[in-house]
Amino acid sequence: MKTLTYCLLVLAALSCGRSDSSVVSPANDTVADEYPNWYVLKAPVDRDIEGVWGDIDRTLLISTMSTIYRSTDRGKHWESVKQQSTGMFSVVQYNDTLYTMSGLRNGKALNNPDNYSVDDGKTWQPYQRYNPGLEYDPKPGVINRYLEINPVVASTGTAYKINQVFLGGPTATTGTFETPGVTTNTAQRIDLPNLHQLNSLYLDKQQRLYIAGTDAVCSRAGTNEPFRFCNSKQGRGVVYVSKRPLP
Repeated sequence: MKTLTYCLLVLAALSCGRSDSSVVSPANDTVADEYPNWYVLKAPVDRDIEGVWGDIDRTLLISTMSTIYRSTDRGKHWESVKQQSTGMFSVVQYNDTLYTMSGLRNGKALNNPDNYSVDDGKTWQPYQRYNPGLEYDPKPGVINRYLEINPVVASTGTAYKINQVFLGGPTATTGTFETPGVTTNTAQRIDLPNLHQLNSLYLDKQQRLYIAGTDAVCSRAGTNEPFRFCNSKQGRGVVYVSKRPLP
């Protein structure tokens, strides 16, 4: 029995250390871990990243919808800390408590808290109360921007929004589009080093911008080329983190 138990433990350890076969090896990954203006975090599984919370220098939490992962070493290692069948778009902090959010209002703000953590995201419990601070209110002067994921507004007043570039022409506002980066309310366009399908934005306390999305896309929208991701089958997620607050 001891021998069998030992073998099972060894197999489990090997399984945990084995890389996802649907994702290319790090040596062949077209998305670098760092660029002149960005750090890049990568999901530990072949799923896109819907949302991100935290601080790259301390604790980070990412959501792949079904799972929340936690890292304290800049994404070198990730620990699964919460799994559930109901999708979790991201995590927010209200006072000293973290909440997973399973709702999304108009693609702009998070709502519907369903789990909470009081130990920096290590453990989670079901949340069954009502908290008006976790209800998004878009009225002018109402400060609950911690719920917003697109756009997000920095302390300077600069707003960052995922840039949707429609391919139907310069005046198109519907149809097929790509998301090359973000734009600001001061008419700046900030493109990422690679083309991704972007999901959400986040600003940490130092006002560094986090951009969550899929793996790089290696087929262009609006062409006859079959859609595919560059390094994965299901869109292994990434988060771009600006090295300093953006202008």
